[in-house]
Amino acid sequence: MSYTIAPASERRIAPRFRPTVGTICRIRDRNQVALVWNISSTGISMMIADPPPAGTVLAAELTTEGGSVLPLTLHVVHVKKADTGDYLVGGRFEVPLTEADMRRFLAPGTAG
Repeated sequence: MSYTIAPASERRIAPRFRPTVGTICRIRDRNQVALVWNISSTGISMMIADPPPAGTVLAAELTTEGGSVLPLTLHVVHVKKADTGDYLVGGRFEVPLTEADMRRFLAPGTAG
């Protein structure tokens, strides 16, 4: 299996924010869970042990320990192996998040 190595340049057009503690992405198509690393209105970066290849379109949902759940479609843009052995996966939302939706997943004190 091959993975696209992400260039160092910025890919997301929207500012990135730190998610609230316990924010995960449930990948329904693959029955997997990924830890959300950062979030913007247009996409997420997440850590996962067994990543889908770049170009994959996934049925997923963002969830928090506080009970917020948001179903979404995620397009895998890049996959990069991390020093930990896990993979950092960048995904673009098919439909950008509204400001209200995004606020549900931001860490306290995070502007957004």
